[in-house]
Amino acid sequence: MDVHPLDSLSMALRRWFIGAPLLLPLVGVVGYLLGGQWCCLMLAAMVVPHLLRLRRIFFCVLLCVGIAWVHESLQQRNNDWLREQLEAQGNLVLVGDVERKLSKGCILDTGFNGVRVVLRGDTPWRTGDRVMVTVVEQNTNHLGVEGMFDNEAWMASQGLAANLRVLRGEYLGRSCSWHTVMGFAESVRQHLTRALMPAGTEDDPRRQVLCALALGDKSLAEQDTLNVFKRGGCLHAFAVSGLHVGIVAGFLYALAYIFRLRSRTRSVLVLTVVGAYVLVTGLAVPAMRAYFMIALAVLGLELRRRVSLLNIWSFAALSLLLVCPWQLKNAGFVLSFAVYAGIALGVRCCMKESPWFAPDAYLPVRLYSRWQMYVCRMDYALRGCIVVSLSAWLVSLPITLAFFHTITPYSYLTNIAITPILPWVMGLGLLASVLGWVPYLGAGIQWCALQGSTLLIGVTNFFGGLPWSYIPAVAPQPEQAAMVCDLGYGETMTVLGNPGVVIGCGSTGTARFSSEPALFFSGYSPAAVLTTKQDSGSAVLKKTWPHIRLISTQKMAKSMSLSTAAGEFTVFPPPQGISKSVRNNTQPVVLWKKEKHAVLYIGNADALTVEALPESVWEGVSVVILGYNVDLPVDVAPLMRKLNGGKCILLPHAPQPTLQDRQADVELLRVGEEKAVLNFTLHPSGN
Repeated sequence: MDVHPLDSLSMALRRWFIGAPLLLPLVGVVGYLLGGQWCCLMLAAMVVPHLLRLRRIFFCVLLCVGIAWVHESLQQRNNDWLREQLEAQGNLVLVGDVERKLSKGCILDTGFNGVRVVLRGDTPWRTGDRVMVTVVEQNTNHLGVEGMFDNEAWMASQGLAANLRVLRGEYLGRSCSWHTVMGFAESVRQHLTRALMPAGTEDDPRRQVLCALALGDKSLAEQDTLNVFKRGGCLHAFAVSGLHVGIVAGFLYALAYIFRLRSRTRSVLVLTVVGAYVLVTGLAVPAMRAYFMIALAVLGLELRRRVSLLNIWSFAALSLLLVCPWQLKNAGFVLSFAVYAGIALGVRCCMKESPWFAPDAYLPVRLYSRWQMYVCRMDYALRGCIVVSLSAWLVSLPITLAFFHTITPYSYLTNIAITPILPWVMGLGLLASVLGWVPYLGAGIQWCALQGSTLLIGVTNFFGGLPWSYIPAVAPQPEQAAMVCDLGYGETMTVLGNPGVVIGCGSTGTARFSSEPALFFSGYSPAAVLTTKQDSGSAVLKKTWPHIRLISTQKMAKSMSLSTAAGEFTVFPPPQGISKSVRNNTQPVVLWKKEKHAVLYIGNADALTVEALPESVWEGVSVVILGYNVDLPVDVAPLMRKLNGGKCILLPHAPQPTLQDRQADVELLRVGEEKAVLNFTLHPSGN
């Protein structure tokens, strides 16, 4: 009896969805949370089980989507209420528990059916403290370059309602909530961290790696150490992820087999210790995903039930999204689940293949010699490393492009190289944190852990140091390109040419989170940085581009010239006898010229400095970048007449142009109001 192809497809789909009944509810929730055109996923998740007569799965999809809708609606209502109260009252009194400490502030949770907000300012409280604070809204800088740290996007990925500044705060005691448990776990992690990093060793990158790798504590890691793993394409190894949870579980199962523990005792012991480890390391999303999957797999095996990796994967994702729907906008969540799915598919395909270096394919395995068995095991291990690393790289490539706008071509090679190193370094790090107090034994374990950490850093640094190991997902800017970027709080960075000159990169923190990413992700490679007393962030740029020149403008007595492929640059210092205080002449006047076209950067130079410029400077100037000098501001009207068309870019502190200025045949643009980033070219025809 012939079976119709549609009936055969229907039966195959029924078996597949019955084997993983939580997959369609997950698809429905993801489609609803993404919204827009992705809602077709939600509709498909409802229609497919209805057509296949899978009523239980259909009702499960409806239930999960309904829970996600209720959760998101309540969150939106609470966020709108908070916004209305801030607009109506100006300041607001909130009572809640400290959920997590940040580098400059903390996250406050106001409780069930409440809001979660970021508090900036003096927040000396610990995780789990109950506080009452008076807050006002603090503006967030939305920077216009893809790949830069965007505070608004980060808040959305963490489910935070607002960015607030603390006016007053009062400690009310310790709360009786889950945050208190997290506070206790944090104190345990800090105690173990001190065992790995005693006082006076905070600058040792090896110990920073051990603390992050074994305990998930990245708070003491310096940016240089982070950059090693970022450029090597294995930043996941610098924090507790699913890989680390799997390594801990594997070590525990090996010990349980050595001590011949019963199956149920072994499972309870492993799940308890691994759960405590995930809790102490901060409940990172990848670690929770791995723990949920391990726990469900162990439970299924103990109950003698068929274990479906697809189903437990769906359960882990669904449970996290129903509790924290904002996780779908979190790069860690997406990477963790997508990379695991890619690895599982890659390993499944790999397991179907016969060993590459096996003896005759028709020879039974029981007849293999000891050497042949050893070769086959090594073959599977090597192939597993290659397949896992390559699968993870291929899956993570589009995700890193979407979230981080970068490409790491050698990351799969880095992961292959560090695969045999990671388990030993992590295991020794955990032993050193627990047994470091034991005389002689603790010192020996710590020494071995440090040597392993040195090897791990060296291997990662080797691949990260290769040419084009960490590149932005944008084409390099042309030579005549230029950019004026608002860094926030009235600060700007101007880039003239590529390779060209950078003027004003801000403080160290500003350069790290704004200036350096803006240059990198916009496709610029600077040749020189003009530094002033306020530009302490130039050292950050020097680390990223070691070849650049740092030119101090504070001690310049006469003009200087600089040539690059982008053109000729002339730096004009203030005339002799004019004050060089912080308020006056903190930035130089720079002329950028190529062929017959020129751009003049005035910045906040005073009127006397501009008047002292030679008349020949104005020949061919089509763009002027103007700020504001407190003591002797420059008159805008004469500049308009000298431009004779072209454009005038006003920096954030520049005064509002008069009606007469606006009537001139000059295009007026202001950075920070119309756009956070203004791009233009040297040649008017390319504007």
